[in-house]
Amino acid sequence: MNTLTRLRRTLLLSLCVAGLPALASAAEFPEKPIRLIVPFAAGGGVDALARPLAREMAEILGQNVFVDVKPSNTGQIGAVEVAHAQPDGYTMLISSAAFGSTPAFYPKVPYHPVKDFEMVTILASTPQVLVANANYPVASVNDVLQAAKSGKQVNFALSGSTGIQSLATELLSTMGNVQLTKVPYKGAGAAFADLIGGQVDLMIDNPASSLVHVRSGKLKLLATTGAKRMASLPDTPTIAETLPGFEALNWFVLAVPAKTPPAVVQRLHAAALEAMRRPSLRQMADRDGLEVMGNSPAEARAFIAAETEKWTKVVKDKGLQMQ
Repeated sequence: MNTLTRLRRTLLLSLCVAGLPALASAAEFPEKPIRLIVPFAAGGGVDALARPLAREMAEILGQNVFVDVKPSNTGQIGAVEVAHAQPDGYTMLISSAAFGSTPAFYPKVPYHPVKDFEMVTILASTPQVLVANANYPVASVNDVLQAAKSGKQVNFALSGSTGIQSLATELLSTMGNVQLTKVPYKGAGAAFADLIGGQVDLMIDNPASSLVHVRSGKLKLLATTGAKRMASLPDTPTIAETLPGFEALNWFVLAVPAKTPPAVVQRLHAAALEAMRRPSLRQMADRDGLEVMGNSPAEARAFIAAETEKWTKVVKDKGLQMQ
């Protein structure tokens, strides 16, 4: 064996040995508790999903998964903390569609939703619903658009200025080529109160909150915002049936810091999918109108990139700002 051959073999052996700790670490993952950061207030939609998800994943992984709430209106604080965490799988983020839309409103936000994270999966998505005051004289999306085109002032309540509900309203205005008067509120409670009272005419919001008032007769349901009709509301048309291509979903992403080892990401992905198939989470999904997605990390990454690009264009084209 000549000297050059010995050197090559020594180098190859060194490289193999150097890689062993990482491989062993991924194979043994998890060896300690995992933190699941919720970047919004406790009791909200993201938190409501995070807690049963954490319980089920803990049982599947054999390690405690604990929820750590880092609240802010836009989810920035929690997202930044996860982006800067060690890329070892022990810090996860669960967030909503705001994860992709917030950077459009804050160009200097210290994280990028694609570059700074590895996506584990999109856990679930849900269309929003378009509801009107019970006495407002419209029965369809087309009626709303015709009212706006006739010169009437059509008032939409906004439960927030950067959420999917606000963005869906802007998308309706853009694709319908109409002017809609947006009335911002500090939360859904005040917005629903004025909508029911007739101070505003219409609102796009989540099904769980809206359908309570529809069932009581205080509001009427006009449409949903998905590309297809909701299984739980098969008789309710989509906005896309009037405006082809319209889609505005809220979704829930599970992510870890960029450069987390692929084997760790896959372990978390498998656990998350199994958790979402369990009865506690299936029942929650059915109750709240969630469609379980559970796509691959690569598919989730492409989804986030497309959503971020879509809503950034809406924000820039409309000149939207925080209110």
